[in-house]
Parts: sequence; structure tokens; C-alpha cells
Amino acid sequence: PRRQELCVSGLTQEHKITKIEDIRTQFITCAAIETYFAWLKYKETNTEADNELQTGNIPEGFKRQMYYTFGDYRDIFFGTDITSHANILEGLKKRVKKKLKEKNGEQKSVIIIDDEKLLPEWWNKHGKDIWEGMLCALTHDVNKTEKKSEIKTKYSYEELNEKTNGITSLEEFSSRPQFLSW
Repeated sequence: PRRQELCVSGLTQEHKITKIEDIRTQFITCAAIETYFAWLKYKETNTEADNELQTGNIPEGFKRQMYYTFGDYRDIFFGTDITSHANILEGLKKRVKKKLKEKNGEQKSVIIIDDEKLLPEWWNKHGKDIWEGMLCALTHDVNKTEKKSEIKTKYSYEELNEKTNGITSLEEFSSRPQFLSW
């Protein structure tokens, strides 16, 4: 399989998600940790990768890996993960939905959201933050500040979701059924 391990510790430990803000924090943290360690491993077999990153470009092979990783976390969030780790992640969707419902029920001055729309609405709002956390982890060891900024701009969530020359957007790619990425 494409991946055998994925950082999910902050998502599987019940005490880590006690309030709605923790959902965002734990997804960003896990995705950032996963990206950082995936980059270290990628550099071992792709010796020129670090030089390319230092010039402000994410190597295509690693960018593709990041797309898959982003998609994996999306699948985990929506409870559509089909890996052998599904049993470990089983309760996550329920806990997340419970926290979102609690927050939804507290809203007095706005329209209460239908339960089935809670997850997509949350993802539409915070998926960007998860991707930016991944970029932040990737650029952690980039030496020049302007190159870090260049990477974060060039590969921003907004930029990668623009429809250009038939290239599949990040969000479109990550929403594909998981079995297509194996």
C-alpha cells in the first residue's frame, strides 16, 4: 500500500479533543508532523530534493505525496478512511460530529446547520489551515526566509485550488474515493 503508517496520535487520544478548537489543532498538528517526517524520508532517497526546496520549489514527487497525505486526513475527518487502521479511527468521526453538534446547538443568532452539513462546512473552513500546517512543516528547514514565503505563496491552498490548464485542484484530488489512490 501507498502508506502503512500515518501520524494520528492526536486524533485517536480522546483527551486531546475536548473542545471544538481541538479538532482543528489536532488535524493541523498530525498533518504537519506527518509531512515533516515524510520529507526527511523523501530526502534520503532523493538526494537533490533538499536543494530544490531551498530554491523555492517543492519537488513534484513530494508535492504529489503531500496531496495524498492531505487526502488521507480528509478521509479520516469524514470517516471514509478504508485502511486497516479504520478500527483505530472509528470513534473519531463520532467525537468530531458530537463537538460540532454541541457548537451548532449553542448558536442562537445564526441559522443552525443541518447535521449532514456540519462536516463539509467545517472542512471547507479549516482544510486550508491543515494544508498550511503541512507547508509550514515542510519549510521548517528552508534557510532563506524569502524562499519560505515563496513556497507558502506558490503552493498556497488558494493557488492549488485554482483551475488551471486541466490540472486537478488540491481539494478535487483529495475528495476522490480513497481506493483510487492506492
